[in-house]
Amino acid sequence: MKNYFTYLLLFLFVQEATSTTFYQQLCQFNENWKKYEHKAPKGEAQIFFNDKEYIQAHLSSVLPILRNNPGSHLNAEQLTNRMQLIDVLDDYRIVGQFPINYYRQERIPVFIDEHDTHCAVGYLLKESGHGAMAKEIAASNNYAWFKNIHHTDFSEWQIKSGFSIEELKLIQGAYDYYMPNARFVANKYEIPQKPECVTLYFDGKSIKRSYKSKKENIWCHGEGRNGILNGRWEQNFAAGIPWIEGYFENGKRTGQWKEYYQGTNKLCRTENWRNDKLNGVRKRFNMRGVLIEEILFKDGAAISKINYDHLGSLKWIRKPIDSITMQTEVYTFGGSLIAFGKEKVHNPGNLLWFQNIELTALNSAAITSRDQSVSQEAFFINGSNNGGLRSFSSLYNSPPLVKYKKEGEWTYYKEFGKQNENTSNKIEAVFKRDYHHFGVALFQSIRRFDNLDVKVGYDSIQVVYKNDHLEHFYGFGDENFVHLHIAYHEVEELELLSFNILSYRGYDPRRKTEMERKIEQLGQFNKNNQKVGLWKHFDKNNRLYKTENYILPWKDEEEIVGLESY
Repeated sequence: MKNYFTYLLLFLFVQEATSTTFYQQLCQFNENWKKYEHKAPKGEAQIFFNDKEYIQAHLSSVLPILRNNPGSHLNAEQLTNRMQLIDVLDDYRIVGQFPINYYRQERIPVFIDEHDTHCAVGYLLKESGHGAMAKEIAASNNYAWFKNIHHTDFSEWQIKSGFSIEELKLIQGAYDYYMPNARFVANKYEIPQKPECVTLYFDGKSIKRSYKSKKENIWCHGEGRNGILNGRWEQNFAAGIPWIEGYFENGKRTGQWKEYYQGTNKLCRTENWRNDKLNGVRKRFNMRGVLIEEILFKDGAAISKINYDHLGSLKWIRKPIDSITMQTEVYTFGGSLIAFGKEKVHNPGNLLWFQNIELTALNSAAITSRDQSVSQEAFFINGSNNGGLRSFSSLYNSPPLVKYKKEGEWTYYKEFGKQNENTSNKIEAVFKRDYHHFGVALFQSIRRFDNLDVKVGYDSIQVVYKNDHLEHFYGFGDENFVHLHIAYHEVEELELLSFNILSYRGYDPRRKTEMERKIEQLGQFNKNNQKVGLWKHFDKNNRLYKTENYILPWKDEEEIVGLESY
């Protein structure tokens, strides 16, 4: 308990030393507050445990000014629009979904971030039916203050909104990258610090006896002059143990940056910067030093990604088609293409499309700085340099990671060189033999078809997926052709509601991202999309209630959606 109050007093002192009044804090957030000193709220500096609270405090202070400003010069339509938009802004404040600044390691405006989260002004545009204009502004100048934003139709919207230009300037906010006051919390040695022109040392309890000189006991060090970083930046995890290191040129990240696994000398990732934007390849390594991921960046945008599956000896190469769709190719380590198709990004954590490997310290920093779930107690964990990932993860509440779900047409190629492993003609053995890497999964997806006769196998397989579920299966070969179809019951709203209740009560949504889809019917088509053979129908409790046996081919009136052509 004594440590708790000691750190709490220190945290309060730091807040007051940085800003002595709440008004000064508002000015640091948005310099336009300097024009409203006579209307600004009074009082001492407040304590914010994350950036979300800081932004909400700013908006809570803006709203009374907007409501009290005279509207006598406005016509009826403008006055109605103004009052409605003020309510929209208040709802925006309460929900607290604000943009994340991935662009610069300083507080800057972000009109719309990578997750389509809008700033306050952008949100007002979107909610008033001008979402396209908001996206155009973001595309032309996403990180500019309001005075530098120019759009041909914006002035017309501004007049109709009932807000003045000065009011919109005041509404706008700027978003930080690093956790506020990270230098002074109990777990400061386990938190990424904002790079600055400083030299800081580990305290006496953290210093190893074998390290005597100050140089060996550096915690953080940034080279530069007049507050502008120019040269090397390093943050060590403990005396003699590196963590984060990189370089700046005129205040902008440049060259290669490295991050090590906490508490070790093992390299976790490297990335390359030019003019404060990622340019080049980011590499990720596991704890054994084996390369597991490469992402190619150009001018800050991710162009492509390779995941290395060493257990299966596979490379998964993904390239974004749009914000949620990937073109994916799968190669063996020997260079053979064995599968390709499209994937949809399933993103419960609202992360970037390529973040499907455990987040590291650097790309957790921006998320955590405005993490809604960081509580006051989290800042006063009695951590130590030996706590490593355990105490770090207590402070950083990582969101669920991105998952990829197959969508649309996928092609699987027969793999040569494995045919002699199993000479059995059983269908499961044929799949394992011809499709060494995907055979088991492909067989499992059609195992409910107990009337299949596959002895020779297929030269290639094409599958049509919807939300990662197989709907159509096509096998092509000189002597065999098959078209199988599975239809599913729709997930009922009541089922989804029950799942949401489970999530609310602590059920981990990462274990199961949706309700299991239950099979409604399954059967087989011929090359003319006509039903043939045995068809089975199941109720929502997975009970077989009807079978149909098509001795003659039959085509329903409804067109079967499968491959475009085959």
